[in-house]
Amino acid sequence: MALKKVKIVNFKSFQDEFELELDKGVNIIVRDNEAGKSTILEAIHLALTGMYNGKYLKNELTQYLFNNDVLNSFF
Repeated sequence: MALKKVKIVNFKSFQDEFELELDKGVNIIVRDNEAGKSTILEAIHLALTGMYNGKYLKNELTQYLFNNDVLNSFF
């Protein structure tokens, strides 16, 4: 099994929609600090396991999962 695309919407540092096309084999993500590289990996882990910080998301829904600008505009 291989991932072909990652689509993130309003998750942590990603506001609106972010898409990343992945190639077969090894993919390397290189960006500046605080650009969201770890957030991409967290989003993949969350989607595959349903867990965030070692706890199931259904039991541990938190505001820190969502983009701050989106939260502020909602409220």
